Amino acid sequence: MIPQLERLLDSEILKGLTTRPIDQLRRIRIECSQVEGDISLVRRVAQGRLDIVGHETGRRSGTAQGDGDMSALLFDMPDILSDPASSGTSVPGGRAVAVNEPGEVAGELVKTLDTLASPTLLSNIESLTDGDLRELFERIRAFELELSSIRRQLHERIDAIQGEIGRRYRDGEASVDSILE
Repeated sequence: MIPQLERLLDSEILKGLTTRPIDQLRRIRIECSQVEGDISLVRRVAQGRLDIVGHETGRRSGTAQGDGDMSALLFDMPDILSDPASSGTSVPGGRAVAVNEPGEVAGELVKTLDTLASPTLLSNIESLTDGDLRELFERIRAFELELSSIRRQLHERIDAIQGEIGRRYRDGEASVDSILE
């Protein structure tokens, strides 16, 4: 596992929240948010690759629109990769999506995704057997599910840290003036 991600997912990171300096809590929250952004980005890439594999499966079974050749995949690509459930500003559950420059975690995760389903493999998807196509789908899906789980864990940490910071302000243990210093 990626060292930064392993450290942030360790349960120890949430211990002693009430006694840690607020600046340390803010740094951890920011780091968790940045890594969550990396996870979200790579998860979307994985979902796009899943959509491509799903489209090819549909094309082969006759359920996809188009004339049955690879040109249909290219024609349908904008629809395949669009996200009708999102306006681009938030995700289900109400969290805002911040688009930052991908970090080291994103780079490492994309390398992992590329070993599972490289762009080269996807560009030759029509040459895969039906069995290979199913295996490819399952590999990408398992990776996407793992990213979803990691993302949820990061959200739990962000929420716990934000809750503690909010409690300190609410209870008078911290002041807005401390942010301005």
